[in-house]
Amino acid sequence: MADEPEGDSSFGPLGSGRRQQASALQFAPRKKPCHADPLVHHGRHFGRTVHALCNVQALITNGILRLGELADEPEESFTTEERREHRVFRSLLQMVPGLKERLMTGDADNAVAISEQLQKGASSARSDDTKSLKSAILDWITPKGQSLQPPLARNVKVDRGYHHERTGALLCPAGLDWGNSE
Repeated sequence: MADEPEGDSSFGPLGSGRRQQASALQFAPRKKPCHADPLVHHGRHFGRTVHALCNVQALITNGILRLGELADEPEESFTTEERREHRVFRSLLQMVPGLKERLMTGDADNAVAISEQLQKGASSARSDDTKSLKSAILDWITPKGQSLQPPLARNVKVDRGYHHERTGALLCPAGLDWGNSE
């Protein structure tokens, strides 16, 4: 390989054409940094710590109304659910730096874009969490020192649920006896 530049670290000495192996005594290459919108990160955190099953767009829309048009309304005029929703909205405002200013100074399209990014983060956090639980559940439901009969595969869900004796018993409503076929 005469046209290879000297000092090319991907080839061995004297242009042998053989690639050098990475040294095992050096750090592995760094992961490329992920340049996701910071709102997605905040949405993941919000979904894990404040409210996992939340319609963020409705939360933001109602929160903006409550901060703007309904700001003069006394707290007692709202239902328990509306007050709870507003507490969740205030938690979101505290969690995301500058969110209140962005929402109050922007237009409706801006609020929709912000809520989509936050929802994306919350949804992906929920997905990651449930995906990691699928195999861990098998460890939790297996009695100590025993194995499930019939065994359950970690990566196959078809044989779970009401199709399996152990998981069916766990899913059975409390008022019913799983052992009673009627």
